[in-house]
Amino acid sequence: MRHAYSVAAVRAAEHSLLAQQNFDDELMRLAARGVAATATSMLDSGRHVTILAGPGGNGGDGLYAGAFLAEEGYSVEAILAADSAHEPALKAFTAAGGTIAHGLGDADLLIDAVAGLASTRGLSGAPLRAYTEAKERGVPVLAVDIPSGINADTGVTAAEAVEADVTISFGWARAGHIFAPECGAVVLCDLRLPGAPRSFAEELSATAEPVGYIANEPTITLPYQWPTEPVLSGEQGLVTAPKPVGCTGPILDPTPGAKSTKYTGGVTAVCAGSSAYPGAGILAATGAVRATPSMVRVVDNDSVVTRLPEVVPHASAQEKVHAQAWVVGPGRGTGPEAAAELRAVLERGLPTIIDADALTVLSTDGDLRELVRDHPSAVLTPHAGEFERLYAATLGRELDLSEGLGVRLRELSHALDCFILHKGRITTVTAPGQKIYGMNAGHSYAATAGSGDVLSGILGATLAQLDAAEADAEAIIMEILHAAAIHQHAAAIAAHTPDGFGLCSASQIAAAVPQAIARLLLMQR
Repeated sequence: MRHAYSVAAVRAAEHSLLAQQNFDDELMRLAARGVAATATSMLDSGRHVTILAGPGGNGGDGLYAGAFLAEEGYSVEAILAADSAHEPALKAFTAAGGTIAHGLGDADLLIDAVAGLASTRGLSGAPLRAYTEAKERGVPVLAVDIPSGINADTGVTAAEAVEADVTISFGWARAGHIFAPECGAVVLCDLRLPGAPRSFAEELSATAEPVGYIANEPTITLPYQWPTEPVLSGEQGLVTAPKPVGCTGPILDPTPGAKSTKYTGGVTAVCAGSSAYPGAGILAATGAVRATPSMVRVVDNDSVVTRLPEVVPHASAQEKVHAQAWVVGPGRGTGPEAAAELRAVLERGLPTIIDADALTVLSTDGDLRELVRDHPSAVLTPHAGEFERLYAATLGRELDLSEGLGVRLRELSHALDCFILHKGRITTVTAPGQKIYGMNAGHSYAATAGSGDVLSGILGATLAQLDAAEADAEAIIMEILHAAAIHQHAAAIAAHTPDGFGLCSASQIAAAVPQAIARLLLMQR
């Protein structure tokens, strides 16, 4: 996980560093070296680069990077997004052999350096035509700071926004990176002016609080070789090697020890599936079974036992069921029986994953929402539609995302005093008094029917292993993210074929969970 900061904090840190420059554009030139190094990593054998250059500092970053690339022998063209440009950078660009163009040309890489932190609208005119052609041709896109059309504070996406393969950020990540999958893989590059007491990252850390944290899970290996040595060091300053922001960190190891029993890793109880939706129970229980060597109990669903004979059946959530964590909701229905079951589970006060139908029940029952408020560790796992309904029911107003998802996540989490995992390409997690955590899976293979049921089972097993009843909020958030990471790695494994990546089903994702756990345990996280 890496820190993410607001635009105001980034501007303030940048202002402090600019006051320490030895000459004009010194900091910008350092940033440009990082952009050029990232571009070189993405080009592989390609030799042609086109830059979309805005009139401000972001365009200056791009043009200076183009100058450095031209000096290294690359063919570099720039499309100006306005009648003016950052004049010193433009002069350096043309002096190095760069040329002004009006179309994409033979580009092997497109660099988006139009707006950066000031981004409020998407592309238009020649830059939009070049970008559209690049996407049609499969030309990779590198964004500087943040893709054009993405709000750097909120991640809100404008029309005609850029969808980048890689976004380079300086110092630490920006808040918008947490929420916008259009950023692609976010790479960080730190900068230090010669003789300066602090680098960009150190200045941010010393002067501001992060608004959240970001991770990119390496579920699919990127086709780029990142540099291992600093791009620049010595009397001219420091530019660190651009590196992806990294993953969510080491997962808990569920491997049984020498004295482990079927209870050691924590018991998970699953209330999922019904006669109308039997598959949801099977998928949720399979997710739990595949994620833990410990016992999984299943409540009132005999169809699961026939598919998974290792589970222990129970007739009702009201009976005595020993477990460390509960999963309730997938395919369970939304009638009075489902509401009574959710109430019985919540009244136990144990870590509880509330998913699917249970979220719908929650959105229609104020008494149950009050039970959630009083619960020490309820975890709600809505997709976008479920989040919208629950937000409206709880806050008494329609969901408005114009200020960004993060604001609304905090509002609902605070109103219900609970943990929330919001599903999507980027999994976002928060809790009252905590920052926003975002994990980009790098793919959408988990966007398939029943996949969320599998995730709920993995979440239950993970929190049972943690013994979340004794854990603090930050530890619970990290294990929620780790469960999501297991799920996303399993989806990537399930989608992989001998001929490349294809499609996968929820059953295949569930079957791949043990391999995903093994992969994560082997990784240097």
